[in-house]
Amino acid sequence: MNRSIERYNIHTHSFYCGHGSGTIAEYVDEALDKGLSILGFSDHCPFPDSFLLRSRMRYEQMKDYEADIARERARVDMPIITGYECDYFPRYRSFFEDLKASGRTDYLITGTHFIVRADESRVSPFSDRLERDDVLRYRDQLIGAVETGLFDFMAHPDLYMAGYFQWDETAITVAEQIIQASMDHGVPLEINANGLQKPQVDGRAPYPYGPFWELAGRMGARAVLSTDAHKVSNLTFNRQRIEDFAIEHSVAVVEPVAKNGRLEWAR
Repeated sequence: MNRSIERYNIHTHSFYCGHGSGTIAEYVDEALDKGLSILGFSDHCPFPDSFLLRSRMRYEQMKDYEADIARERARVDMPIITGYECDYFPRYRSFFEDLKASGRTDYLITGTHFIVRADESRVSPFSDRLERDDVLRYRDQLIGAVETGLFDFMAHPDLYMAGYFQWDETAITVAEQIIQASMDHGVPLEINANGLQKPQVDGRAPYPYGPFWELAGRMGARAVLSTDAHKVSNLTFNRQRIEDFAIEHSVAVVEPVAKNGRLEWAR
């Protein structure tokens, strides 16, 4: 693999997401200072009925978020793109379809942060110990999102290993199915640097999880590299580490380009 990997970040969270910091303008200035080739904002997408409001902006803030990005795009001479990171649930499919078709966004990311159990309760790989059925539901939610064709890449697809502590038959099968869905639908996986800053799980980083990516490399999957920054100083933090991680695990890295108001992947 070529060690010269384009520097970009298209998984970026500002103060709008409610658990991040930094203005849109501050991130843009940092991107210019660090010489990024493209910057994409992907604050967590709100729902019209305020579902999961504690971890995302209010629905009414979407217009301000999008306007802030548009102002910065007009101010500087670098590609800046507008996106959202979306937890996909089938009952909101029409909402995401309308958002995708609206022309207001350049891309949408899907990432499963909450797993809905059979009794309608929710658990999260970030904070809960997962059972086998939770991992299977995680798989179903993530692959279900990919199958809609609405999303441009899968955020931290190995996140389930933050709450599931054994690389057993279930974990391996789920990884194979997620990776295969990525390849079948042309939706890249994401190697996410934010997990390298989080408390260790069973003596390791919660993600990126090495055995998952070894499998992705063997299967021929493609990946986007993201710092998943939640503050300006982290925009490029650990970027070199995930570049090296991709090389170590023989994962092909794709590069984003902004073309005609859409995110595309360089060939």
